[in-house]
Formats: sequence, structure tokens, C-alpha cells
Amino acid sequence: MTASTMPPPQLPAQKKKVLVIGVGAVVAAIIVGIVVKNATRPEAAPAAVEHSTPWLEDGVIKYPSAFATREKITFAAAEETMLTPNLYVTGEVTWDARRVAALGARIEGRLRTVNKVEGEDVQAGEVIAELESVELGRAQAEVLKARAREQVAKIDAERERKLADAKVSAERDAQFAQANLEGLTAERVAAEKTVEALGGTVGGELGVLKLKSPIAGRIVEMKTMRGQTVGPTDTVATVADQKHVWVELTVFERDVPGVNEGDKVEIRLPADRQHSYEGTVAHVSEAIDREKRAGTARVQLENPDGRLRSGLSVTAIIHTSGPRDTRLTIPKSAVTRIDGKPTVFVEAGSDAVEPRNIKLGPEDTEDVAVLEGLKAGEKVVTSGVLALKAEVFR
Repeated sequence: MTASTMPPPQLPAQKKKVLVIGVGAVVAAIIVGIVVKNATRPEAAPAAVEHSTPWLEDGVIKYPSAFATREKITFAAAEETMLTPNLYVTGEVTWDARRVAALGARIEGRLRTVNKVEGEDVQAGEVIAELESVELGRAQAEVLKARAREQVAKIDAERERKLADAKVSAERDAQFAQANLEGLTAERVAAEKTVEALGGTVGGELGVLKLKSPIAGRIVEMKTMRGQTVGPTDTVATVADQKHVWVELTVFERDVPGVNEGDKVEIRLPADRQHSYEGTVAHVSEAIDREKRAGTARVQLENPDGRLRSGLSVTAIIHTSGPRDTRLTIPKSAVTRIDGKPTVFVEAGSDAVEPRNIKLGPEDTEDVAVLEGLKAGEKVVTSGVLALKAEVFR
């Protein structure tokens, strides 16, 4: 066999295995180097997120400057001020006691006529109803009899006086006749007063009582009808001057010392939120109701359109002029409610605020006292509160 035809020398199997392992190790080392190099290479920083509206971050609300400018975000510091608190109270409308009258009979009888019904206007002295009464008829008859007896006695006394002056009869007879006349005159006067006490008139129709309105106004209640029998305890009709009313406000006993006559009052009707009324406290009750533990503040109001009706419930704010206290206060415009709790946005750095729950105290027209949750000097958002709340908590 020649050299050119001889096969190439073969490596032993063990050497082949070593060569393959070596090449694999080199490749693995290269891969590990690449991985380590990539791992140690610094990552590129993510691009900053730009915000156009407020966002919540770690319990703090942040907002862009453009938002603050657009919504006119402004701050005010919590500070110690003199506070005259407002009182929020409830009450009801009543008729002015000086301009209301309950019309009734002083005796038992039957209503013969009813001339007016509820809602009609009446004048002072106008007859509203007529009552037939046996008792009144008897009293009027006694007046007539007393007048007749008095007339006879008067004639007798005049005759006896003439006879005595002429020395025809004794002076004593004339004196007895005069005494009898005076006694009968007293009986006649008493009979007339009885008729008046029963509400009747001496010269009126016998047994007929005319029920007249003592004031001008409107019949606000009429619960009787023709033919009905009424007694001394029954009210036939109620007449009121609706142009003037009272509002009786309930003031708890702890607040009574701070309410004074002349304090301004704002009144609203839950049934009519479109209208409000302003008045002043005319009187504060002298006594405290033992059951309610409250007093009453009375407000006089004009009621030209008759919108205020007796019995209507009201809510009111009394701007008290009582003692003033020094309290930590903030503007009322700074307070909103989140989950039903009073909340303010407290400054927490540049273009950042922290929503914080607080406990409120008394308030006046512009400011409210803060009992818990704020310190003097901390700044709260007073303008733009709703915009912050809407953007973050929507």
C-alpha cells in the first residue's frame, strides 16, 4: 500500500471526547461573558410621564401648574380668630297672637245660618254665623220685664214725690217709692249685663246670637255647619290676619344665652326652597320647656302674599350676637365631604395637597371652627376644591 492511499491517522476516542468538551467550555464562557456584560450595562431611564390633570401618589394629590392656573387654586392658613357662631335651628310658622281670633258661642245653641266659609275674607264686626239659643232668649226676656217694672216704679216714685211735696202724703212714702225704683233699675242693669255676657244684644232678635268677627282678616278654619249644635267650649271659626305671622324657633337651653333680641335670622321652608325670609329675633322665651329642654326665639315676619301658613315647618340660621370665642378657624369654602366626612386639602409641597379629615365646630357667616385635624398655620385649599375632588375621586 502506497503512502498516498493510506488513510489519515485516527485520534483515540478519549482524545475526541476531550476536544469536544473543551470547545463547549469555550462557547459557554463566551455566552456567560455576554450575559454578564449585558447585566452590568446600566438600563436607560424610563421617559417621565406628563400629567394634564391631578393624580394621587402615596396619599398625596399632585397637579400640574397649568391645572392650578386654570382652576384658580388658592390657599388660606388656619388661624386663631374670634368666632361668633351661627345657630342652626328648626321651628314652625304660627299666627301672630295679636292678630288672630277664635270665634265661638258663650252659650249652647243651634247654628241657624253660616254666612262665611273657610278661605273667605271678613271685616271687623261682620256677622259670620247666627245661633239660636233658648238661654239667650230667656235672658233677653228678663231685660224686657225688668224694664217694664222699672218704668212702673219710676212713675210711682214721681207721683209719690209730688204728693209729698204737696204735703198730701208722707215723705216716707216718697222715699220708699224712690228706693223701689232704684232697686228695679239695678235689676234691669243686671239683666242687660247678663245678655251682654252671653254675647247677645238687648235690642236684638230674641233668642238669636249673631257671631261677629272681632278683627279683619281671613277665615282660616271653619269646622261647623248650619244646623249643628255648639256649646261654650266649641270654636265655630278662626279668623287671622295673614299679612303678619310669627315664626317660633326652638333653641336648646345651652344656646339660649347667646341669642338676643335683634339678632338677624335667615328662614327657609323645606317645602319651598326657592324663597327665603329675613327677620330679627323679637323675643326670647323667659322659661325653658322642661320636656324639650329648650327655649323659643320668636321672629316677626311680614307675609303679604300669604305664602307663610300656620303650622309650616322651617329651618333657620340665627346670627347670634352673644359671647365670641377664640377658635382655630378656616374659610367654610375650604370644606368638602368625602365618604360623608368633612375633608380639606392641606398644602403638602409645591403643586401638591393632602386630603385630610377634620372635625368641625361652630361656624359663622364665613368661617368654621376646626376642633381636630388641623394646626394653626397649615394652609388649605379655598378655591378649586371641587375641581380637585372631581378629578381625583371620580
